[in-house]
Amino acid sequence: MTKKILVLNLLLFSCLLPLNAQTTTVSKEAVKPETAELRRQSFEKVWHIINEKHYDPTFGGVDWLKMREVYQPQAEAAKSDAEFHGVLNRMLRELKLSHFAVYQMTAPVQIVKFVPGIIEIELKMLDNQAVVSRVQTGSTAEQAGIKSGFVIEKIDGKTVAELLAPLEKSFAKRPLPEAQKRIHREKTLLSFFGGNVETQARIEVLNDKNQRQIFDVARVKRKGEMSAAVGNFPPQEVVFEAKRLANNIGYIRFNMWIIPQMSKIREAIRSMKDADGIIFDVRGNPGGIAGMAPGVAGLLVKEQTSLGSMTGRNSEIKFIVYPQANVFEGKVAILTDYGTGSTSEIFAAGMQELGRAKV
Repeated sequence: MTKKILVLNLLLFSCLLPLNAQTTTVSKEAVKPETAELRRQSFEKVWHIINEKHYDPTFGGVDWLKMREVYQPQAEAAKSDAEFHGVLNRMLRELKLSHFAVYQMTAPVQIVKFVPGIIEIELKMLDNQAVVSRVQTGSTAEQAGIKSGFVIEKIDGKTVAELLAPLEKSFAKRPLPEAQKRIHREKTLLSFFGGNVETQARIEVLNDKNQRQIFDVARVKRKGEMSAAVGNFPPQEVVFEAKRLANNIGYIRFNMWIIPQMSKIREAIRSMKDADGIIFDVRGNPGGIAGMAPGVAGLLVKEQTSLGSMTGRNSEIKFIVYPQANVFEGKVAILTDYGTGSTSEIFAAGMQELGRAKV
């Protein structure tokens, strides 16, 4: 059976209209003629890009002409830019595919601004609770007594619900899949741990005995390096971890498929050549540079093969895997979750279909 991972990185540009669903308010005034015309052009552009360039001429069974009839009146009736963009994205979601979204064409790349001081823990939203999923070994959080499994109730005196309230309100204006909402909640809460170096964050938790505890945790200077911006993809903090677990099992975790990671991944795999197996942890890894996946796979297979292909209406990019010298021949497992996407999925699905890894 031919393997194809149908992934299309499609940037649909809404002509000159600001995309800011969180802060734009609905105007009660009539839409100006020039704004109405820009929206009309924007709708036409979005609809035609899909109609002419979607990799599947049948649109996966979706009646794309019908979608125009349904959503064009809604777009014309929109009372604000945020509402208009919401209509466009709802139309795109009818395709039930990732990587389809509307972005402002002239907006500058949003450079992520990191505060200098952080608390070295990670969170997962589980059953609507913010659960500590990882505590950095030797960190001030570990020294204070915070452990994985603790449930965060308050940060600096504010409840989780209070901290997330503006974000939850924004979801009403831009409906998202539940997995994406969870990721946004996690990143938002983590941002509230940040502050100036050597200041403290007061963190209130439910511990493993379901008892309330309060920890004052010192913020420390951010240690990670930053990747370079790639197109509309802003700089990202590079997170990488490689270690040996019990029973001679290697463990490799990284947060993005970006160029600075490649040499680290290669070195880690080769340093674990004598391990009985390697676990690749791509939980929460949303993807990145697709061409890196076959490069990593080439360190794990003995014969030329493929992880699949990226298909367009009139084009196809094959992810050919070329075996490299001294490949790792032990067992391979790949950990995924709701935050695993794009290139991480290509890697996990391709390796699984080859029979080279368990996911």
